Amino acid sequence: MTEPVSSSLPTCRALLQSIVAAVDARDVYTAHHSDRVAAMAVVLARVLHLSEDDTNTVQVAAFAHDIGKISMSDAVLRKAGPLTDAEWEEMRRCPVTGYDILRKVPQFQRVALIVRHHHERWDGRGYPDQLAGTAIPLGARIIAVADSIDAMMSNRSYHPAMTAPVCHHEIEKNSGVMYDPQVVAAAMNCWDELVSHYTEVETPPTPYFDRLQLEHTRQAHDYLLANQGSRITLAELAARFHLSQSSLKICFKALYGVPVASYLRGLRMDTAANLLRSSDLPVAEIAHRVGYEDPSRFAAAFRRHTGCRPTELRRVPCPTPPENESDASA
Repeated sequence: MTEPVSSSLPTCRALLQSIVAAVDARDVYTAHHSDRVAAMAVVLARVLHLSEDDTNTVQVAAFAHDIGKISMSDAVLRKAGPLTDAEWEEMRRCPVTGYDILRKVPQFQRVALIVRHHHERWDGRGYPDQLAGTAIPLGARIIAVADSIDAMMSNRSYHPAMTAPVCHHEIEKNSGVMYDPQVVAAAMNCWDELVSHYTEVETPPTPYFDRLQLEHTRQAHDYLLANQGSRITLAELAARFHLSQSSLKICFKALYGVPVASYLRGLRMDTAANLLRSSDLPVAEIAHRVGYEDPSRFAAAFRRHTGCRPTELRRVPCPTPPENESDASA
């Protein structure tokens, strides 16, 4: 018989925290989100008069509900803006991945099922299994409401945080459509408690970008690729595409997962490496071309980027052929 979650909760929590930490290393938002969803799920479970063991099961499942994101690519996990159809397919596999991870632990059998079904909808149009109504585990129905509240009331790269009244309206409007009416009724009864944690300090500092900022940042990235042999500064790049330097830094990191300064430095080092291999220009001249007045600073940056000294990439001169083949043979 499966050991109750309540009796093994400290061990379960420690194990989950280790796995969530791996996700958190790639997506800082995830762990904080899961904590808040778990806290709301416990409030809802108590309002619905679940037993202590069932409440603990829901708490663990809520904390682990996004654990399947560990399998997602960085391009999708960190993408700012709408997902493509293929990216949505990758996103929809996450509950099943989470289920596959958790079901291997005997104490997590019920937790695994809840995680698998927390994106199902009351009307049967959710995923991965299109369950409907009470066929969806109650814990998954509770997490669906808590997860949506946090998503709506937190700043995301693709939308700013909603106010509590707007979020309240959205949850209530979707009762019997996306959400279990019983769980929605419980949420309405304890609404102030559910949303009391959404202060400016506790809300994740995820910036909001409008479409124009994102589009200009993509144009800046394309421009860098097309002109990577040129000396381009951050200030020039921001001005060219009508962005402040701070907006460019934030948007670029959100879209491409690296700081724009690091990306620029990488392009400069790649340009320098190509010049070292293909020309006889002095190292000092190449350093100047890619934005370094001090050759020693350039050499240090180049070694950090490539793992070798600039002189090690100098092209090997071809041997000079003899002026007369017959003389050579003679």
